[in-house]
Amino acid sequence: MPDSLSSRQSIIHFPARPEYRFSNFIESRGSRFALACAREICSGNPVPYHSLYISGDRGLGKTHLLMAIGNDLAEHHPECPALYIHCRDLTASVDNENLALPGNLGTPETRITCLLLDDIDEIKGHPAVQEALYRIYNQTLESGGKMVFAGRTPPDRLQDTESFITSRFKWGMTAEILPMDDEAIALITHKLAGDYHLNIPDKVVSYLLTRIPRDFQSIKNAVVRINEESLTQKHKVTLPLVKAALGL
Repeated sequence: MPDSLSSRQSIIHFPARPEYRFSNFIESRGSRFALACAREICSGNPVPYHSLYISGDRGLGKTHLLMAIGNDLAEHHPECPALYIHCRDLTASVDNENLALPGNLGTPETRITCLLLDDIDEIKGHPAVQEALYRIYNQTLESGGKMVFAGRTPPDRLQDTESFITSRFKWGMTAEILPMDDEAIALITHKLAGDYHLNIPDKVVSYLLTRIPRDFQSIKNAVVRINEESLTQKHKVTLPLVKAALGL
C-alpha cells in the first residue's frame, strides 16, 4: 500500500496504476474505518457526506485508497469519472497564476464527479491556494460531486490554514489511519515476499517486526534487500541471511 507517486504522475485520470485496488489493500484495525468510507464513496449508493478526509502518517496507505477509489469508480461507475491531483500541483498552479481547475470543475466538458486531492498538508501557509480550494470545494458540491482528501495531519490540527477551509474539511467524514499492528505488518511482509516468489518464515517476520520501521516503504525495502541477498547466496531465507541483508 505505497503512499507516493512520482512527480510525473501527479495529475491522473482513471483507470490508472492497476496495482492500487481495494482488493490488495491490507486491512488492519487501524485502517478499517478509512477503508470502509473509501468503499462507500464508490458504492453508488447515497452517502450522508460529500467529502472524505483521510489522515495518517507516511506509508500507511492513504494514496493507495485514493487511487483505489479512482480505479473502482472507473471500473464500476464510469459515468462518475475521478481525477487525482497532488496538492503540490495545485499549489504550483496557483502560485504561477495558471489555475484552470476551479473554472472547469463540474462542467460538461470535464465531467469530474470525484476529485481526489493528495498531501493536502501542502496548502499550509498558502492563502491563495486555500481560497482556490475553497472555490473548488463549493463548486464540486454544487454540481453534486464528491471530494476525497488525504494528508498526514487531521483537519483540526492543520497549521497555517484558514478556518473557512478547515471547516469544509470537517463538514465531511474524517477517518484517521492508525499505525499498523503486528498482524498487518506480517501480512504485508508475506505479500511482498510472495511477489518475489520468496518465502520468509514466520519467525523471521517476527524478528523484522522489532528491527525495521513500521511503514510500507521500509517493509518493501527490507523485502527487496532480503530477496537480493537470497539470490546472491542462492539460499533460502534464514535469520542469518536476513541479518546480513539488512546489516543487523
